[in-house]
Amino acid sequence: MGLRQKRFLIRGLVALLTIVPCSKIQGQSNAVQFVDITAQAGITFRHVLSPEKKYIVESMSGGVALFDYDNDGYLDIFLVNSQTVELLKSNKRTRSALYHNNGDGAFTDVTDKAGAADIGWGMGVAVGDYNNDGFDDLYVTCLGPNHLLKNNGNGSFTDVTSKAGVGDPRWSTGAAFLDYDNDGKLDLFVTNYVGFNINHLPAFGEGPTCQFRGCSGAVWSERAAWSR
Repeated sequence: MGLRQKRFLIRGLVALLTIVPCSKIQGQSNAVQFVDITAQAGITFRHVLSPEKKYIVESMSGGVALFDYDNDGYLDIFLVNSQTVELLKSNKRTRSALYHNNGDGAFTDVTDKAGAADIGWGMGVAVGDYNNDGFDDLYVTCLGPNHLLKNNGNGSFTDVTSKAGVGDPRWSTGAAFLDYDNDGKLDLFVTNYVGFNINHLPAFGEGPTCQFRGCSGAVWSERAAWSR
C-alpha cells in the first residue's frame, strides 16, 4: 500500500460503512450507496495525530485489522493508534482499540479486557496464527519496538515479543505473515522505513540532501527484516 493510500485509509479509519442499494432510495438500478454507521455501531475510536506534521514520522501512522479473534464467526476490529513527537517526548501514551463484533450490527470495546491498548507509536498490523493454535495473533509495527500479541483464546492477548525475538527497534511500517519455506509454520516479514531517532531530531534548514514539505532533512537507507 502506498503512502498516499495509507493516509486516506487512516483518515477514514473510524468510519464504518454499510452498503445500501440506491435503487431502494432513489429508484435507480445497478447502483449502491455507503452510509456511515460508526456511531450506531458503537465505535468511538479517535486516531491521534499532529495536524502540522512537522516531522516525517507524524505523517505516517495508524492501521486497522479486521479479524475474528474469538472464532465466533464475526469479524472484529483492531485499530492501531499513534502518537506525536510532543506526546512522546512528554512520556504520554495513547490507546489502540479492539472492538468485539456482537453479531447484531454493534461492537463492544474490549480493549482493556484483551490487554491490547498500549503498543506505543503504532504504524500498522499483520494478522496470522503464528503458533498454529487456531486463534489469530497480531503483530503491530511501530516506531520501535514492535509488538507480537499472542491470542490466548480466552479473549485476551499476551505480549510475547521478547520471547519470540521480533521486537525490531527501528521504524517499522508494514509486515506480513507467510510460510515462505512451506514447513507449516508462519514466518514474518517486516518492512522498515527511514532511520529516525526521537532523541536526535533533524534540524530544519540543515543539509541540501532531502526536502519534505519544505523542510530539510537527511537521507537514510531503507531496511527490512526477516523473522522465522
